[in-house]
Amino acid sequence: MTGSPSGSPNGSPAASPAVAVPSVAPLAVLVLQTAAALENLAVESYTTAAGLPFVVRGNARLRELVARNRAHHIAHAQTFNRAVAKAGGAPQHAPDVRYAPTVSRRLAAMTDADSLVGLLIELEGINAQTCTRYASLAEGGRLRSLFVSVASVEAQHGSELLILPTLPDGGSAVTHATGAAVRAVPAAAGTAGIPHAAFPTGNASAINEGAVR
Repeated sequence: MTGSPSGSPNGSPAASPAVAVPSVAPLAVLVLQTAAALENLAVESYTTAAGLPFVVRGNARLRELVARNRAHHIAHAQTFNRAVAKAGGAPQHAPDVRYAPTVSRRLAAMTDADSLVGLLIELEGINAQTCTRYASLAEGGRLRSLFVSVASVEAQHGSELLILPTLPDGGSAVTHATGAAVRAVPAAAGTAGIPHAAFPTGNASAINEGAVR
């Protein structure tokens, strides 16, 4: 099973329809709550991933990425919730309701690293596309900068996960590589992490998808 780099509907972790609630809160509150909900989902997903047997006993590079990306998502969720509070809204501590059930089921059935990497690529793509779109909607330079900054980190996560399968031994051999090991890296690794000429936003979450209910 492989994931879609862009989090497209055909490979999306969500089977349930988009969730919509009346947009009564200010735009800033809605987009920040939704962004926080997606980060909460990422935190839960990476937390589960870290405990999977094939991660615990498997590829060291994958373990490193799982641990680092989880820490980033924790920090992003905290940052979005602080911004929500400043905007006058309630913090969002729950995972995104559209994706959470299906992601949980998929993680529970995971038996191999390739399937896990595919799912994580999908989640990172959804988060990156959502933050990219929200940056264009946000009012005020500070909020726009926040979304651009987080989008770039999520896109980097996705790129590194895309590159991982192209590396010898899943990247384990080049984590602390010698010159010879670096020269053995296939040329495909140079482009695998750049799947888009222009970053898409078609799978961004609806602005009120993660609204606090």
